[in-house]
Amino acid sequence: MIKILAFLVLIAIFPLPYSYYEVLRVAVCLGIVFIVLKEWKSIDTTTKTILAVIAILFNPFSPIYLSKMVWVVIDLVVGIYMLNLKLDGNNE
Repeated sequence: MIKILAFLVLIAIFPLPYSYYEVLRVAVCLGIVFIVLKEWKSIDTTTKTILAVIAILFNPFSPIYLSKMVWVVIDLVVGIYMLNLKLDGNNE
């Protein structure tokens, strides 16, 4: 699941309709919350903190509005981080 989310985030660096970014916020926020709750005992505090920050950044309830260039950098960093994240529960 984390790899799918990473792929969706990396796609967001391209110019897409705004509706994609709205759906992306929901998918990333809920996906990360689900993964953290499922893997709570097996992931370390640093990873939990980083994933919490990502979930807050992508939250659909109180969106954070930044310029497109800033979001491109965030999407690249978050996507690469998620691709390299190793979880015990096989969230590949």
